[in-house]
Amino acid sequence: MKAADRLARRGGILLIMNSLGRGGGDRVAMLLANGFARAGIPTRVVLMKGAAERPDLLDTAVEVVSAGSPMGLRWWRKRPKLGHQHFERLRGVRFIRRQIGSFGPAVVLAASDNMGLVTTLARRAKDKRIVFAMKLTNRLFRPNTPAIGHRLRCRLFDFIFARLDLVLTLTDADRVDAQEHYPRRRNLFRTVANPYVTEEMLASPRASTNGPPRLLSAGRMVRQKRFDVLLRAFARINSDALLTILGHGPLRADLERIANRLGIADRVDMPGHGDVLASLRQSQLFVLSSNYEGLPAVIVEALAANVPVVTTDSFHAARELLADTPPCAVVPIGDPQALAKAVDDCLSRSSSRDLCHLAEPYLIDTAIDEHIAALGNAIEAQNRTEMPA
Repeated sequence: MKAADRLARRGGILLIMNSLGRGGGDRVAMLLANGFARAGIPTRVVLMKGAAERPDLLDTAVEVVSAGSPMGLRWWRKRPKLGHQHFERLRGVRFIRRQIGSFGPAVVLAASDNMGLVTTLARRAKDKRIVFAMKLTNRLFRPNTPAIGHRLRCRLFDFIFARLDLVLTLTDADRVDAQEHYPRRRNLFRTVANPYVTEEMLASPRASTNGPPRLLSAGRMVRQKRFDVLLRAFARINSDALLTILGHGPLRADLERIANRLGIADRVDMPGHGDVLASLRQSQLFVLSSNYEGLPAVIVEALAANVPVVTTDSFHAARELLADTPPCAVVPIGDPQALAKAVDDCLSRSSSRDLCHLAEPYLIDTAIDEHIAALGNAIEAQNRTEMPA
C-alpha cells in the first residue's frame, strides 16, 4: 500500500502551527498541507492563535481551525502581550486534544520545534495508535548560549523527544547533531528536504542589471537576524553597491538609525515585505547575517535563482551546502569585517557557475513525497510493534 493511502485510511494528518503568518516556516507548513491534501490525505491545520482565515497560499481542500485570539496581558501597545505564549500553549493543549477527538488523525505533526512541547503535552495514553511527529526547524542548541540555558534546553528536548515517534530534520547535518546529543534516540530522527523550490524558480534566469551591484537580504527584523552586523559590514565593503533588506519587525527603527549613523542610508532600501524571487533576479548577491537558523528557505531560493550566497555559519548545513561552491562563502557569526571581506571577494569574481542544481533536492513535489513517505513509514513501524509475537 502506498504511504499516502496508508495515511488516508488511518485518518489523515493534523498539522499543528502557531499561526498563519508570512514567515518562511509558515509558508513551508502551508505547502506541506497543500501537498498532503492533493495526495488524497485528509488534512486539518490547527492554529494556536489568530483567525482561521485561509490565506491565498492554502488549498481549499485543507481545513483550518484556530484556538482563538492572541492571549496575554497588555502592558504596552507597541509590544506583544505579556505571557502570551504561555497562555496560548495552555489553551492549545486542550484544543489539540479536542481536534484529535473530532478529526481522528493517523498523524499529529508539529510543524516546527516551537510547537513540539504543546503537541507532546496534548498526547494521552489513548492516543497510542496515533503517530506523533515534529519538524526540527531550528538548531537544537544556539551558539553562545549560557551553560544553564544549554542544560535547560537539553532537558526540554529530552522531554519532548521521549513523547514523539518521529522527528524530521531539515538536513543530514541537523540529524547527526541531534543524534550526537541524544544517542539513545538515534532512530527517532530522519532527514527530509523542505519544500522550497518551484520549477519556475529553476527555469527563470537571473535578470541582467546595469549600474552598481545589488545585494539582497530578507527576514524579520529581530535580533536573531543580526541586520545590524550586515549594515556594519556593508559600510566596510569596497564597492558602491546597493543593499535591499526585505521584511518588517520591531528593530526596523534601530536599523534605520544605524544606517544613518554609518552614512550608508542613501544606499540601503528597507521596503518592507516584497517579492523575494523578483528581488533575487535583480541581485548579484544574497547575504544572510543571522546568529542561528534551521535551513533558511531564502538561501535555497537564491541558489534556485542562480544567485551566489554569502552567509554566516548560522545553520548546520551552511558549509556542507556552500563552502566548496565558489563564488559562495560562509563566515563566522557576528563578524562584520569577515562578512565585508566575503562580500567583496564574491563581487570581484565573475562566475558563470550553475548553482541551480544545489536547489533541486528542495523541489516542492519531491519534498512533499519525502514527508509522506517518512510519515507512512512511521505508521508501518507502529503497526509492526502492535503485531502479536
